[in-house]
Amino acid sequence: AAAAPKFPLPPLRTAVQLATSARRGAEAKVASEAATPHVLAFFASEGFAEVLRDCCPEAAKLSPGALLESLRAEVRAAEYAHAFPVATHAAHTGGHHFNVKLGEEYKFLLNSYQAEVDYDATNHSGPSPAPPPRPKNFTDPGPLAEEQIFGLPPFANESKPTWAEASDRMNYVAQNMRRLNFGSVPTFGDATFIFDNDYIKDMILTAPVDTGLWEMVCNHTNVGWTPPFKFNCPAWPQPQTLGTWDHFDHTILTNLDVWRLKRNGSRTSIYEEARRFLARSPLGGDYAKVPNVTSLDVFKYWETNIAGNVRFPEGVRFLIGSFVPLFGTEDGRTLQTFAQTFGWPLVWAFTEFMEAKDSSSAPADLNQSYALNERAVDPTMDGSLALNATFPADAKASFNALWASVEERRVNATHGQWIEWWKTLAGSQVRVAPSTASSCGGSQLCIGSELKSGTCVCKMKGDAGQASAVTMAIVV
Repeated sequence: AAAAPKFPLPPLRTAVQLATSARRGAEAKVASEAATPHVLAFFASEGFAEVLRDCCPEAAKLSPGALLESLRAEVRAAEYAHAFPVATHAAHTGGHHFNVKLGEEYKFLLNSYQAEVDYDATNHSGPSPAPPPRPKNFTDPGPLAEEQIFGLPPFANESKPTWAEASDRMNYVAQNMRRLNFGSVPTFGDATFIFDNDYIKDMILTAPVDTGLWEMVCNHTNVGWTPPFKFNCPAWPQPQTLGTWDHFDHTILTNLDVWRLKRNGSRTSIYEEARRFLARSPLGGDYAKVPNVTSLDVFKYWETNIAGNVRFPEGVRFLIGSFVPLFGTEDGRTLQTFAQTFGWPLVWAFTEFMEAKDSSSAPADLNQSYALNERAVDPTMDGSLALNATFPADAKASFNALWASVEERRVNATHGQWIEWWKTLAGSQVRVAPSTASSCGGSQLCIGSELKSGTCVCKMKGDAGQASAVTMAIVV
């Protein structure tokens, strides 16, 4: 049984979070409405028309206005993903993190500050020791972004927030418009939450770029670290305006413009960034045929943070496990138990691009490309079996046999062996593509669509016909 939590359950949205969302939301509405004509003009340009003809022939048939409406629908239907380490040791980034043990104890998604407060209470009987000295002029990019960009109040003691102060902060979320199989970036953990969009939509505050990277690259807050690239920093001028669920037109071009990186003395084209984005998006068509994505492209998500304290199980649609670090391990079993405890479906994804760097916060080669477009549903979870998917008759037996084989041989496995194991898993289980507005109508009952047939794979709530009714309404 899970241990009793050390601190009380915070409000779903604290007074500070509500006030911040209201203030930033009002700003977002003004900025989005001002940006709409510029987005439409960009969509009407010949350079952009050439991009659409190359990457997205069906989208190329749409007028600029219809294309914008379609893009807005896909943004709202996209997966909103938070990667986390199953166990504390699995994180590739510094600081404190949510993990399965905390989730089972508290039954909500703790942010990094809440995890820190819990850690201090667990490991120190008295006051926490003083933090280690930092380099001269060092400023932690996380708190700086949260306070200066998102507008959250600073802690009374920056080195030791209280539980109440920590509960006012956010969880970092990647919006998965590029349809990555892991949803987020394995840098942040070996498992991912995919949230219920209807549950979190009023809590969303959107930045056009990862704000930690922004602080380090554009504001130079990480002394001694040389970034491997240079953002087009003027593309997001101060004061930085955020987006919300309803108002984000100003985020569209800003994201593309920020990622026009300087190479060999000149910046990449905004049209090239648009092509790379749209080709992987639902507007690019068949998920099985999307072009490869580079390690750098994986980091180009909109940062759609949740200013709230998401409850379990209702705030989460399903979980994703990273195949290589977890399959056939005790941590993998821990993730399965976590999914089983809260009744979530679990899918597996082959996140190969982080394999070469076991302890780094970034992949070795930012320009190397990968498919990152396959998922397989775990048939041993009750949450998975509650879907309307038709599993092969031997799905459980095949899954368990592969798990045992990987468990026995994984220590010395080569990259080629992992590829073969993934092919075995994918070939014997239900494979799914991410849910989109165009394929599953954004229904929060659905975890995606079956890769070959396109049939929506949905939760059956209430009675067995509900998910089937959703599927028929979408597919027919």
